[in-house]
Amino acid sequence: MKPANLILLLFLLFQTTFISAIEKPFGIFVINHDRSEYQAMSQNWAVAFDELGRAYFGNSGGVLEYNGKDWVLHQHRSKSAIRSLLFDEHSQRLYSGCYEDFGYWKRDSLGVLNYYSLAEKLNDYKFSSERIWSIVKSGKEILFQSFPTLFIYNTETEEVKSAAPGGELMFLGKVNDTVYSRISGRGICKIEAGEIKVIADSDFAKNATIRFYLPNERGIIVGDGKSGLHILKDGKTKKWNCEANEVLSSKDVNSAVSIGDTAYAVGTLLGGLYIINHDGKILSHIDRQSKLENNTVLGMALDHSGDLWLGMDNGLSYVDLNSTIEYKIDMDNAPSAIYSVIKHNGYIYIGTNNGVLCSKFDKDYADLDFRELSLLEGITGHIWKLEILRGELLCGSNNGIFKLDQGNAYPLSTAIGGTDFEIIEKNGQEWLIESTYFKIRMFKRENNQWVFSHFVDGFEGACRFIEVDHAGYVWISHEIKGLNRLKLSDDFRKVVSNKYFGLESGLPTEYQLNVFTVNNRVVVTTGEEIYTYDDLTDRMLPFNKLNNTLGRFKKAVNIVNADQDHFWAIADNEAVYMKNTADSMSFVSAFTLDKQFSFPDKYQNISINKDASVLCLENGFAILPNESNDVYKHQPLVITQVVKGKKGVDNKGILLPLHNNKVLELKNRDNSLEFTINSVNYGPNDVTYQYRIVNLYDDWIEGETENVNTINDIPHGEYVYQARAVFSDGSRSNVVEYPFVILPPWFASKTGVVVIILSLVVCVGLLIIFNKRILEKQTYIIEKKHTDQHKKNESTIEQLQNDVLQKELENLQGKLTVSANALVEKDRSINTIKRELDIMFQKLEGRFPHRDYDKILKVINGQLTQKKDMLDFERHFAASQSGFYDGLRQDYPNLTPADLRLCSLLKMNMNSKEISILLGITVRSVEVSRYRLRKKMELEPDENLTKVIMRY
Repeated sequence: MKPANLILLLFLLFQTTFISAIEKPFGIFVINHDRSEYQAMSQNWAVAFDELGRAYFGNSGGVLEYNGKDWVLHQHRSKSAIRSLLFDEHSQRLYSGCYEDFGYWKRDSLGVLNYYSLAEKLNDYKFSSERIWSIVKSGKEILFQSFPTLFIYNTETEEVKSAAPGGELMFLGKVNDTVYSRISGRGICKIEAGEIKVIADSDFAKNATIRFYLPNERGIIVGDGKSGLHILKDGKTKKWNCEANEVLSSKDVNSAVSIGDTAYAVGTLLGGLYIINHDGKILSHIDRQSKLENNTVLGMALDHSGDLWLGMDNGLSYVDLNSTIEYKIDMDNAPSAIYSVIKHNGYIYIGTNNGVLCSKFDKDYADLDFRELSLLEGITGHIWKLEILRGELLCGSNNGIFKLDQGNAYPLSTAIGGTDFEIIEKNGQEWLIESTYFKIRMFKRENNQWVFSHFVDGFEGACRFIEVDHAGYVWISHEIKGLNRLKLSDDFRKVVSNKYFGLESGLPTEYQLNVFTVNNRVVVTTGEEIYTYDDLTDRMLPFNKLNNTLGRFKKAVNIVNADQDHFWAIADNEAVYMKNTADSMSFVSAFTLDKQFSFPDKYQNISINKDASVLCLENGFAILPNESNDVYKHQPLVITQVVKGKKGVDNKGILLPLHNNKVLELKNRDNSLEFTINSVNYGPNDVTYQYRIVNLYDDWIEGETENVNTINDIPHGEYVYQARAVFSDGSRSNVVEYPFVILPPWFASKTGVVVIILSLVVCVGLLIIFNKRILEKQTYIIEKKHTDQHKKNESTIEQLQNDVLQKELENLQGKLTVSANALVEKDRSINTIKRELDIMFQKLEGRFPHRDYDKILKVINGQLTQKKDMLDFERHFAASQSGFYDGLRQDYPNLTPADLRLCSLLKMNMNSKEISILLGITVRSVEVSRYRLRKKMELEPDENLTKVIMRY
């Protein structure tokens, strides 16, 4: 399978037998489309076009739609092949026929193509494996043809009926509002108001396989698959004795259309396409050898621009019958890279990557035979420039600069590397300034000859382009990086000043800069947009006037002046021819290369000749007219689809009506819209689309060739979507509009405002009630908390007081314990002293005076615990043990003071010996007192007296 969408250049070469008869009224080239591109079946049976120029093909997989950009397959419910098509502009219906069904397709308000069957309206008719092979309109009736039956649909009454022709009914054809067909065994007939009338009944008419009918001055041309073309006139038929029929009679003619008033396109099943005039001469022949996909043409039709579409047995072919562009490509014999093509003094010169090819030549470029070219001696390597200056053809090459004439090369200098050159004049003297690989070279005009003068001092470096502006400055652009402006001395021998222009001078880059002049104004191409030198600021500025006019062509990398008022701008795969005057700039024509063709790497060039401009390509060239006479009819721009809410790749969104009686209102959440627009264009030249949203952004947005505009997050308000197309000739299409309103969010609408106000009132009321309840609850909580805190504080204070008292009590108890122990120890020590005194008194036996002994004894006895000390002890004890005595008295009211005193000493955890000492009694007396106390307290034998007392 060949690559899709290939522009296949044709300078149509025919079989040797017919070369003398071929005329060339058409500049023809072909674009083939195969199934890998349109994604449907291979066979295409029929072709039709709607009112907007959209193409429809009866494909074996359904109705295939093409708008010049996108392909869409509409399948019949039976998924059967569509064998016939007819578009009725009055009803804007696309009628189709297939296996055992016929009907029409019509777009709904959303732009979707839907199918409606008419065969369902037949009464008591049963199909017998029939296919509908042709459809024509006759007055208010649509006629559908199958081999056994003629079906008639009345567009006014919507009635469908069938008619039996009385034999096998062949294809329908219409000439001058009359419908013709052939019925086997009966002859050629015409059909009027549903009635079939035989008008020719010769043997040929009864048995021929007639597939088409064409108007002609001689009568009606009928095409028979078996024997070619015949003339029908006055009920008689005869074979057309013409040149074309000698070929077509054996090619199985299958379909045909009239091309204007002078020619026919005839498609065959065996020999491809033939274009013949009304006298039967072959004007052009296109077949598989001359780049059709195959030789079997199943159907054809002319589009709105008069170009031909072929439905093929394997693919589709677009035949541009009106192209003003001719091609010369020879993959076998042409150089792989062509840089210049110039005709001069009866010779043609072609600059290549390996020298200059030339030969004698005084014909059209299309008649060039590359095999007749030969290399000029003395010039090898890359050819940088071929240009005619002041009537002389000069060549800048890897070997230097040469003058070419009559097939010979005359060197002007032996120094290598001449890349560009210009003529300048000063004081009546002509100079030729040349850029080279390393310096600037000057030639002086002497005796009508260019004579090398000198190299310019003060500048060294590889130069690609050289220009001289109106002020005499020399501008040099490097092949890779840099742009310099030089001021030369008056004698051109040295550089007086040298200024480098780069990022700091306003340029967006320092690489791949090319310098040219347009109307003596310096311009620099950057690959993104064009800049120009501003004298006032001494900087480079975007050349807005030119950029805005060029549109997408502002990315041009080369500019070639055709004459004083015209220039070519060349981009990666496009070229535009511009008219430039002091007051305005405008398009003349534009051309887009197809993917099959390409410029030589980094060298896009057009050679300017008197009769045409030649676009240099790999393995050949294209011939472009200097003045456009393109008859291509631009189709209107339409909106084909509007989608709301499409966000993300997988979200298809919701289709919106294409036309509305009132402005469409969209909810705020549906504030993302996608518009698909299209102006049908089948040729190679691209259409650029622009759009804007009035009241959102009013400036036109350049969408380049993209025909889908997506606008997201549109704020609420009233808007109008507007779009227009810019064609390759610079003309603009109609402006399409789609008004719409994005409603404010519900809370910003009037109803929303009322709801919000009422809601706020209710909320405020509820908030007041709620706050009141909250306040009451908080007040209660605070008061309760305050009360609890107060109680807690009182409890804390009481506890603190108790703690203080307890501390004091403990302190008092400690002191009491210490005091009691001190009393015991004191009495124990005094008693010990007293005993020692008695022992000493006894040992001395009279030597110690008795009077002194009594005196000392009295003193000692005076230090023993007295009753007063005991009372103090009991008072302190009672203070430290609050409630102790009261508790005992309450539980044991029969206790005596002596018992209570004993209890207090036991409370102090004193043993009997310590108590005896403190009370001044014997231990035995203490034990007796303890025993009596147990009796009074009625303690059990196993109960500990001290533990019981400790509980109080």
